[in-house]
Amino acid sequence: MLQQYSPSLIIQCNDLIAMSKNLVIDWMRRWMFNGNPNANALSDSIANYLSDHAHFKSHGRHISRDTAKSQGLIIQDLESDPVLQDLVLSIFHATTHTFTGTLATKIIENHKGKAFIKVTRK
Repeated sequence: MLQQYSPSLIIQCNDLIAMSKNLVIDWMRRWMFNGNPNANALSDSIANYLSDHAHFKSHGRHISRDTAKSQGLIIQDLESDPVLQDLVLSIFHATTHTFTGTLATKIIENHKGKAFIKVTRK
């Protein structure tokens, strides 16, 4: 089975992991921790934690709110703002119904009512 993959695939995978980690570090420094004197250390620590396969074993594994907070991520609890919570859950439920009842696999929509919906044929 491994014969179908060239050795460059491992290099490509490692490059993508490094790029993802660098993007997360940059975004956290630029936005989440903007103005925080410990932005570099926090961003590096969180990116290392999130990219450590030993912690998660799977890309899709859930990270609890408490775990995210304990790692230093700034989390706003939806329950603290009922209006925001209702808006977020409305969008979540609408997209969940769309993905369940259609062949849509990706939805991007802006505040002006313009949308891109990717549909995959079965």
